[in-house]
Amino acid sequence: MGAVNPVAATRQPLTLTTHPLQRCGAWAIAVLAGRADAGAVTSEDLDTVAGRLVEDITAVSTQPKNPDWWKVLFALYPNSKPTHAQRTRDPDALRPLVAALFAPDTPGADGLPCTFCSKPTTVLWAKSHIPLFDTTHAVNTLPPRTAGWPVCRGCRVSLWTLPYGAWVTAGSATVLMCGNPAVERRFVTRNVTRAARIQQVGFAGVPADACAEAITLAALRAHAADAPADAVLWSFKNDNQEPWLRVSATRQAIGRLLVRIESDPATRQGWHRLRRVLAHPDKDPGGYTAIARTLFEEDRGSADRLLRTLIPRFTDPPADPVATDGWCRLARAYQEEMYGMDVERLAPARRLVTDWIMAVSNPRSRFNEYAKVAGNGYALHKLLMEASARLLRDGHEPPDISGIAPTLLSTGPDGWRWRAQLFFEVVADLVAKKAAIGRKPDEDDNDEPGGEPDDAIRFDPHEEEVYA
Repeated sequence: MGAVNPVAATRQPLTLTTHPLQRCGAWAIAVLAGRADAGAVTSEDLDTVAGRLVEDITAVSTQPKNPDWWKVLFALYPNSKPTHAQRTRDPDALRPLVAALFAPDTPGADGLPCTFCSKPTTVLWAKSHIPLFDTTHAVNTLPPRTAGWPVCRGCRVSLWTLPYGAWVTAGSATVLMCGNPAVERRFVTRNVTRAARIQQVGFAGVPADACAEAITLAALRAHAADAPADAVLWSFKNDNQEPWLRVSATRQAIGRLLVRIESDPATRQGWHRLRRVLAHPDKDPGGYTAIARTLFEEDRGSADRLLRTLIPRFTDPPADPVATDGWCRLARAYQEEMYGMDVERLAPARRLVTDWIMAVSNPRSRFNEYAKVAGNGYALHKLLMEASARLLRDGHEPPDISGIAPTLLSTGPDGWRWRAQLFFEVVADLVAKKAAIGRKPDEDDNDEPGGEPDDAIRFDPHEEEVYA
């Protein structure tokens, strides 16, 4: 579990391991101690942070009414001494019990290697003190001849400093793992400030328009010029009822995507417009939470949230070519950076569909016909054949799409992404040509949230198509 060189580990009181929960807590200790990283934390720093933990935990656990920070502790450490229903409310009685959790290891005592960093220790902990670990009754998964998991002092303090560095709610927590340590530290630093606010005024006093994904995205953007790095969020609940773990992640290419968004005004405008469209007046007034989540993929969730979020906004295109071009460029940047897509390969198919739609006096009718089949490989195949035949009969020379057709019409998520990008490109071309397919110029085009039209296009990235 993220073990390091045991010889090197004994030279310092705190080690930054690869276990996500310990790592988040170790970063939080470094931030609270004002150190650059966990390796710079001294024994005196560890004493200071442990002392703060004791006072903070004792303060919230002995109040007559459970404050919000106690609810955070209860969600992570159920049945521990500070969160047990039968705990004492006397601070003088509870304080030494809490302090014992972070007491130094006995010098010279023979112990087992720490579960996280391999330092020798004689202290054994189980689920009541370690989130998402087995209880002492789960003997088949515990280390041999032990009644718990061996945890050294540095890691014990880390596991209880975890809520300071994690994004916490009253019932769950989210920690970050990233290949760039600077991103991790920035994430933890922001949350340490937020944790102090929660301790003072509760969750009602913290902003509603942020989330773990938004904080991570801000940190990634700040370090986008560094070496490419992905980010993984571990969100979990550890109570005694229904504990769960959810993992969501970005890809390494996100750094290049963020640089491209920031460097290209049109793409950046598309990003900002989409954020405003996704804003919720109460829960997410700035839209930062919603748009940040479009760049994270859950382990069991749907892929390509950004594309799936963009598509409904194109079903009834705005008349403003600048707005449409910005959103199209955003989709193009996402496809090119995340998947290495060569969007120029779509040029013949784009010209074919656009020319076919523009060849009649009422282009909206043909656009609606295209929109209904744009996400389905087999139906799109039929439409492209009909469009080629129609243009040929009308005396035009249809573009040769044989080079892109196998990719564009293939089954599975790859074909879906190509079809989605073709749709974005066609819409942008039609709007640039002032085709009468979108909202009228005098209609409201202020990017406010709205419902999805009845004839909205449906793109299913998991479709299973059978070709006759």
